[in-house]
Amino acid sequence: MQKFSYALFALPLLLLGNLAQAQTAGTITLTVNKSAAVGSLAPVITWSTTPVATSCVASGGWSGTKFASGSQTLSTITSSKSYTLTCTWGNGTANLNWTAPTKNSNGSTLTDLTGYKILYGTSSSALNLSKSVSSSTTSTSIGSLAAGTWYFAVRAVNSKGAESGNSNVAARAITGKSAAKTVSVYIAPSTPYYTNSTRVYDITFVSGGRVLGAEVGRVPLGVKCDTRYPVPTGYYPVPRTNVTFTKTARSTTVVARCAPQ
Repeated sequence: MQKFSYALFALPLLLLGNLAQAQTAGTITLTVNKSAAVGSLAPVITWSTTPVATSCVASGGWSGTKFASGSQTLSTITSSKSYTLTCTWGNGTANLNWTAPTKNSNGSTLTDLTGYKILYGTSSSALNLSKSVSSSTTSTSIGSLAAGTWYFAVRAVNSKGAESGNSNVAARAITGKSAAKTVSVYIAPSTPYYTNSTRVYDITFVSGGRVLGAEVGRVPLGVKCDTRYPVPTGYYPVPRTNVTFTKTARSTTVVARCAPQ
């Protein structure tokens, strides 16, 4: 099969303008079958993305790459856990421009050029995707490129189907937009907890989490605690009716140190 020269061998492959990035991150819907349980729970996580995300990765109480939507039953847990799903929307477009070849490899004039094959992929040594265009153009666009670095080369094709070697390889990075969503499951102790300290505290919220506040009063030992959530671990809500307040609490809920008995 006759080989012919390709002017791009010695010329750069041009990318015209910037890559068209995803304008905004999409929306993640993430739910769990139960947000609280006593003793243990096998969480069932269900999720979806709008528009469909390019990629999703789980972290926290679960891990691994996930589809853009799905449902998964996780292993039974006996302590509180949070589950986070981070998704990326990264479709972009590369605009390519090249110079048409004019000579065959033997130096004769190229007269039977019929088209071009654009090779591309996420590895410079494995351009495993392709797009063919006619010989009437020396530019094209490659769309629907996920976030990451993409590599491109061009070959010329003659009427016999013979292809030139690759042009120089050009690279571009597609930067996607990301969003994350977290759900939490609280596992309450299966045995009752009671106060083992008389000090009572109010609570504050920092970055969306409950934090132990100032001391606001006293509670008798042995008062049953509400184990629906710890503030922080080891401190649980106690009935206000059992508390002798020494100062005004900043929160409706007040807590004390508790333990099983």
